Amino acid sequence: MGVKKTCVVKFIRKGDTGAKGEQGAVLRGPQAWADCAVGYAFKQGAPGEAWLDVVLYNDYYYYCKKSHVKTSSNYPGSTTAENQGLWQLGDSIGLVATRILLAQYALVKNLGVEAIDMRDSGGNIIFQAKDGNVTCKTGTFDGITVTDALIKRQRNPFTQISGSFTALDDDTMHTQYLSSHVYVTLGWDVKQSGRRITVLGSATFQAPADSTQHYYLDGKEVQTFLSTREMTELVGWGTASKFYGWVVVERHAFRTAYFQGRELNTVAYGIVQGTNSGVSFVQKRIGYSGDGDIYVTRYATGVYFLWVPLGWFYSANYIHCMVCGRGNNKGSGGSSGEGTGPVYAQVYGVITAAYNGTNMYRIEIHVADDSSENDGGFFFELKNLGAWDDQSS
Repeated sequence: MGVKKTCVVKFIRKGDTGAKGEQGAVLRGPQAWADCAVGYAFKQGAPGEAWLDVVLYNDYYYYCKKSHVKTSSNYPGSTTAENQGLWQLGDSIGLVATRILLAQYALVKNLGVEAIDMRDSGGNIIFQAKDGNVTCKTGTFDGITVTDALIKRQRNPFTQISGSFTALDDDTMHTQYLSSHVYVTLGWDVKQSGRRITVLGSATFQAPADSTQHYYLDGKEVQTFLSTREMTELVGWGTASKFYGWVVVERHAFRTAYFQGRELNTVAYGIVQGTNSGVSFVQKRIGYSGDGDIYVTRYATGVYFLWVPLGWFYSANYIHCMVCGRGNNKGSGGSSGEGTGPVYAQVYGVITAAYNGTNMYRIEIHVADDSSENDGGFFFELKNLGAWDDQSS
């Protein structure tokens, strides 16, 4: 025979999702009790209040249990505070763990910590403040002032290239082979303005077909050039809104089969034209105001003195003066008649002598068209040999 049983089944109907709750209060502090003036309004973080106040008093942290206004007698631990239940003794761990939502943004007016670590998504420390040292491995800094800083140089290892290469990220590169040229493609946008690039080896540099952008080589605008067994240094020329091209700053021999020598710089050059009784003189020089000047005088027929300041050379032995004849000799014969003979010039010697009361180097130059001296013109070029013997200072 069957048995019947009656039961009561209770269930809860699933309701609709409720409205989003109000945002909770944000930690304010810890603040030193003495820094808060009488009348300062402390908040307990109740619904509708934006702040939960924490104060530091006698080396202890207290958080506000009841919103109130500061008086001279309701400090944490006082009889007034205890009777009214204003403050709750806590510590940093308890405050953070039990009263503050860790994932919530907190605006802290005064914060004192011993160490701070900031990690990226991979768990790597990208910012650390610890033991008095601050280390930041990435970031953007605007409007900062740095004083007494130790600046370390950034070094970029050379990247080896064996074929056509686009130099988008690398600023230093060298070709694997020296006997053949590789095509190096540089960037041509405004991001290249001020960028410096060094290429070692043999390369072909080609500008875009657009004729508004160029390489600037030895004063000329060029679309292409070859660099053979050289170190080529380039700098991008442009503004923040327009890029004009690449300026070839330096080219030096690199791993050549034969010795290429050193550059010998010109100190000054000039043009001298002799007459029967005097001399005209035009000169260009590398120098600065106050370092002296060059003078030319006619000593006799076909004999001229070139006067050079003593401070320009370490000694007379380091003066390298090159001369060559110019125009016609005065008072000499020639295939076209009197005064049309060719001019031959030579450096006769260099001594120290006085010019208008000032001691200077005196370079004696003779001009002739045959065995006898005749007045004539000549070019001269002065070079300083001291740089080769470390006597340039």
